[in-house]
Amino acid sequence: MPRFIPLCKQSIIQLSRLQSSFLAICLCFSLSVVSHAEEKGAATLFKQYQDRIFQIRIMDIVAEKKSGLGSGFLVSADGLIATNYHVVAKLVEKPSKYRLEYQDVEGKTQKLTLVDIDVINDLALVKAEVLDKKPMLFPEDHPTQGDTIYSIGNPFDIGFTVVPGTYNGIDEKTYYQRIHFSGSINPGMSGGPVLDKDGRVVGINVSSAGDQVSFLVPGSALKILIEQVQKREVPLIDFGQRIRQQLLDNQNKMISEFLAKEWPTQVLGESQVLGEMKPFVKCWGGSSDDKELYKSVSTACRSNESIYLNDRFSSGVISYQFFWLEVGELNNSRFQSYYQSLFRRFEPDNRAYEDDVGNYVCDERFVSDKKGGKDKLVFCARAYQKYAGIYDALYLRGSVDQADKAFVSHFTLAGVDQQNMNAFLKRFMEVVER
Repeated sequence: MPRFIPLCKQSIIQLSRLQSSFLAICLCFSLSVVSHAEEKGAATLFKQYQDRIFQIRIMDIVAEKKSGLGSGFLVSADGLIATNYHVVAKLVEKPSKYRLEYQDVEGKTQKLTLVDIDVINDLALVKAEVLDKKPMLFPEDHPTQGDTIYSIGNPFDIGFTVVPGTYNGIDEKTYYQRIHFSGSINPGMSGGPVLDKDGRVVGINVSSAGDQVSFLVPGSALKILIEQVQKREVPLIDFGQRIRQQLLDNQNKMISEFLAKEWPTQVLGESQVLGEMKPFVKCWGGSSDDKELYKSVSTACRSNESIYLNDRFSSGVISYQFFWLEVGELNNSRFQSYYQSLFRRFEPDNRAYEDDVGNYVCDERFVSDKKGGKDKLVFCARAYQKYAGIYDALYLRGSVDQADKAFVSHFTLAGVDQQNMNAFLKRFMEVVER
């Protein structure tokens, strides 16, 4: 009996080890089968559709060298090729400096003409003069979450690559619809197609957050752009006006949605501030460390995405921040000095250079809050140089009547017209209070 127990334990341990080994072998075999199936599917898809997928090149006319690269794919029988707007943005900005061409899998090149753009969804359509190939098709339904899909493009100009990954559905925390794709999209793959197992276009490569987290423009957005082109009787010439109208339509829709609902509030220090107004607006908070001589608590909220206009200019952003400060161990003079330096550091939350926007024109004044306190209010707007009637707005307000406490509120609206700017300002001032 004394020997039976350890022998029994040993048998159990050995059995457990055998089971673990068996499970490990099964798991490895399963993964191997899945991996082999993905490789086979990727190889089959690429072989079948490679003649309809291209590298899109932005060529410097004088240097006759590549200045930008992306990917694209055939979407109509008359030679329309889809890609990302950010791939062709240089041409839109400076049409006299750049031209477009494609290179196919065999290395052949052909000149392209820009046909239409959608800056909100980061899409563009270009056209080849001669292209006798069948266009790629779109599925009637979305894939099921967890399905394997295949991203195709030409990363880093090293040749076409097929990247299997997982379809995770539409990201519900984005305003501009994006498909969450678990797979790697690298520079140069932008604008390439992402296919289901049947070779239908689920989405278009657009961006990556790293660590196998990537995003696609849904194929449905591209279908709408294709239909608009096919219905148009006169070719589009003024792409600047096209961008302007898309920005105006987008901001009108977005701000209207913000104003149509009650704004959520929360307490910050002794003030009332805004919370997360939409799923695509993310808020973060912070507070001072015990070692710091003053006390502070803050919250900062920002929309997840922006609209790419060029390498130095983005739009479509909404952000807002709030700070509550108390003197702590600082004397009032040093506290006020810190507070004033903080007030001066605020700036807009979107990228822009002097070629893109004018200087800020500001209205500065002292106002009273609802409790009779005194605040300094600064409201500024800068006009977009190329898109008339569109502005970035910056709001900044800080208390000035207390030596030992302070409250600061700020918001940025990027890419709004005057009417929506003023409507948002009015609502913000009604809701946020000290």
